[in-house]
Amino acid sequence: MQKTHLRSICLHYQQYLILKRHFLSFLNNATGITIFILCCISAYLPGIEAEKRTWEAVIADLREIKNTSDSIDACLYTAYTDKPDECEVQVMECFLLELKVISHECEIRKGCKIKQYVRSVLANVKANLPKNTSLPTSPNRNKITCKQCEEYEERNFIKFIETFEEFAQRKLKFFYKI
Repeated sequence: MQKTHLRSICLHYQQYLILKRHFLSFLNNATGITIFILCCISAYLPGIEAEKRTWEAVIADLREIKNTSDSIDACLYTAYTDKPDECEVQVMECFLLELKVISHECEIRKGCKIKQYVRSVLANVKANLPKNTSLPTSPNRNKITCKQCEEYEERNFIKFIETFEEFAQRKLKFFYKI
């Protein structure tokens, strides 16, 4: 049993040495470097495509919520940003918090038609939110220039959904530029 295991280790080590030598010599020429760069780019593209599809789903769900006559009678903090690069995470967090309010309202009301769409938007936006951003010490949190959610104007349900849809469309336009 130990002899077989030892032979297996020796075989793997020999394969490692062969691959290491060939890989390094492969990167010594222009063709090898080009192929390596293209492989790296192709590994990155599916993530971009997945995020683009997620924002398309968010927009479709927001339109369904807006077009459904089952609107919520609530005033919600409606985030917007003049600085999309700096405050994007905080705006997304604010929309998430207010979506949770809508979700809670739907749980209270019987026969709420938009419940599934709200849950879908919540899940998709959470999936696109960078990790560990809710921490006060997060590097993505710019306390000086970005507003807290409660500092934004309160607007009715429909205006909140329209503003969130505009934000999602800006995010989607970014992916079409790539």
